[in-house]
Amino acid sequence: MKKLALTIAAAVALIAGASQASTPAYPDSPDVIWKGNFEEGATSLSGNCSYGANGWCGEQSVRAQQLQVVNDPAFEGRNALRLEVKYGDVFRNYSDSRSLLSPPPQMWEDEGNERWYRWQAMWPAGWVGSYPKWDELGTPASRSKAGSLVEWHHDANGAVETGSAPLYIGAGDKFINVCLVDQATSACRESIDLVELQRGHWHDFVMHAKWSSDPSVGYLEIWIDGVNVLPKHMASNKYPGMRNYLEVGLYRNLRIGDPNLLYPDGTHVYGTDGTPAVAYLDGFIAGKTQASVLPPVPVTDTTSGGTSTPGTSAPSSTPEPTTGATPVSTAGFAQGGGCSSTGFQSAWLALPLFGLFALRRRRSVA
Repeated sequence: MKKLALTIAAAVALIAGASQASTPAYPDSPDVIWKGNFEEGATSLSGNCSYGANGWCGEQSVRAQQLQVVNDPAFEGRNALRLEVKYGDVFRNYSDSRSLLSPPPQMWEDEGNERWYRWQAMWPAGWVGSYPKWDELGTPASRSKAGSLVEWHHDANGAVETGSAPLYIGAGDKFINVCLVDQATSACRESIDLVELQRGHWHDFVMHAKWSSDPSVGYLEIWIDGVNVLPKHMASNKYPGMRNYLEVGLYRNLRIGDPNLLYPDGTHVYGTDGTPAVAYLDGFIAGKTQASVLPPVPVTDTTSGGTSTPGTSAPSSTPEPTTGATPVSTAGFAQGGGCSSTGFQSAWLALPLFGLFALRRRRSVA
């Protein structure tokens, strides 16, 4: 029994070590500009404001529940960000309801900057992508968007910021979409559906941007789950004379969830809970090159004939590209509702005494 206990203890230690090594290790590239992946827990959410720092600098929230670091669900590593917004979540005297984060100053984008970004987003099973438009309640087809999740805002060149940001990425009832804004009207001059939304699924984003107010210079390319859903799209993506800066979080019209809002027949539009909405983010990284934002390429595992990437999740199949689409390798991350560690599996495989052949660590949304 003593030998068996020692063997079990050794197995537990081995598994624990493998689990701790499951955080993906990106290449130590000088082209990495910033990482904001929440692995430092609550301290990663604010105060990281020095040029060159990783993590997030500022937050806009009025309740602790609006911005929470959680470990379930998570796409990579140990932690992800849970976002919540409901009626009344108005920060200071700003417009609309919000729970937002902004990164340190190296993430401000000047005219002509060319950048690569990667992040993951999950909209859970209960996600509602649109709500009745508060000032057109007599027209059922009039809807307000449930809000953006990732946006690039304008700095107003030192003046007070007014109007909508140049670029929003979010999810409606059916599609993940991008909105390129007309500065004069603050409305989408282009609204592009990128891919059908899969609720409860970690969507893996890669975005390539050249920031410019000149539509013949600026462009966007976007991959989701390894598929090029927006081939190089020439367009203005910033306002003349202004810089862009990244913001992430839920941001929606402040009248959504208003318990006093009534339809023309006098019935209430919403209940009394503020109509909370929840979404998740993980794995932010920005760089000057595509290679700098992608995880390591798997190496050949000569013992099993397969491939593995030490310290990363096991890759799963990449979706077949659509016609004319260009796939981006997502090797090193499992796509879907969680993450699994190749090292974790190897630890169990080292214990044939117990007949333990595989274990996949899974994370899901309740």
